[in-house]
Amino acid sequence: SATPLQQNLEKLGGRIGMIAIVVCVVIFVIGVVMNRTDPSNPGSPSWLYMILIAVTLAVAAIPEGIPLCVTISLSIGCSD
Repeated sequence: SATPLQQNLEKLGGRIGMIAIVVCVVIFVIGVVMNRTDPSNPGSPSWLYMILIAVTLAVAAIPEGIPLCVTISLSIGCSD
């Protein structure tokens, strides 16, 4: 059984993940509509470049460090 803090952190991580996915989809659609291409390879299709951008943003937005930040914050709070 998880503690209330763990349950809330799980919910927060899920919300951040869903928001990140929605933002990545919106960025993908806008990039394809605006026909954004790779500056280093202008001949490549815009959808391929925007998939790479969207996946990069999604991976960067995954909240892996939330439990670590909470643990550090709680330990600093207990030491005062």
